[in-house]
Amino acid sequence: MSKVQKVFVNYNWFIKLIGAALLIALALILWLVDVEPLIQSFVGILIGVYAIVRLVPFVRTQRSDLIKTINIIEITLNVLIAAFLIISAFTLDEGLGAAFGYIIAFVLIARGMVHFYGLSEGSEKGDHITYFFHIATLVVGTVIAVYGFEVTQLIILFIILALMASAYIGFEGYRGFSMYRKRKQLEEPARDEAKEEADIRKAPSKEEEERKRDEIVS
Repeated sequence: MSKVQKVFVNYNWFIKLIGAALLIALALILWLVDVEPLIQSFVGILIGVYAIVRLVPFVRTQRSDLIKTINIIEITLNVLIAAFLIISAFTLDEGLGAAFGYIIAFVLIARGMVHFYGLSEGSEKGDHITYFFHIATLVVGTVIAVYGFEVTQLIILFIILALMASAYIGFEGYRGFSMYRKRKQLEEPARDEAKEEADIRKAPSKEEEERKRDEIVS
């Protein structure tokens, strides 16, 4: 193990504690500062990036023209929705209110329906992760459509997640610091013993002392 790796292993608890502190600071900012426009634009950017990233690889690999067309329509709608969320976040004084939840519900339900339609046609191949992910989009989208969802609720969710993550990272930092202190306590006695052995080796023996006395006397 190199010196850099050893330093990182010994002091990674400090990095974790800094991360926990930053997450707590983030939670406080979300709670105390009016960040609704930023959160709404963040959601818009997330939807837009996810749509754009899917576009070119999907068009190149999908052989069915029908499924390709349906997905392109969905991706185009997602890009338009993303642009609307970003623009409205900084132009509407009162925000979208309940309309935000309906927009998110539409995006989630549409994603799940398009995916499972492609599977049913045999034009798409799925795996366990994508299967449960798109099941989740249908379930969460339906719940949002029925009960509603606003940006303020999303902010509260982010605060809860930030606090949970900070608690976990902080605990990992505490455990890392405890291990660091135990290693220090084990290393110090070993260093003391090595120092004592070195001192014993350096200390002159009785025969050498008697020889030196005889030389001085003579």
